[in-house]
Amino acid sequence: MKYKIFVSSVQKELKNERAAVKEIITENVLLKEYFRVFLFEDSPAKGKSAKTSYIEEVRKSDIYIAILGNEYGAVGKSNLSATELEFREAQKTNREVLIYIKGDKDT
Repeated sequence: MKYKIFVSSVQKELKNERAAVKEIITENVLLKEYFRVFLFEDSPAKGKSAKTSYIEEVRKSDIYIAILGNEYGAVGKSNLSATELEFREAQKTNREVLIYIKGDKDT
């Protein structure tokens, strides 16, 4: 059985970091045996709303990883960003949650 990792962040701001997480896992002989990574940008467009899709993917995941940077992301009707909605769903459904904050190494 492979554990599914959902990677969350503001896509445009942290594009390289998101890709790096996926690459580290898919290129590592041991990690790729036990984990698979979900990045929203890799999923094909479906007839569902983006919010419905990413919430469903959080629910199907075992591990939720958030990478936070300087941007909050676009807010929807709930006045929350997609990343925050994903995080709240992961907490609510008792997923393993890991948060990483990207900062300037000089500060």
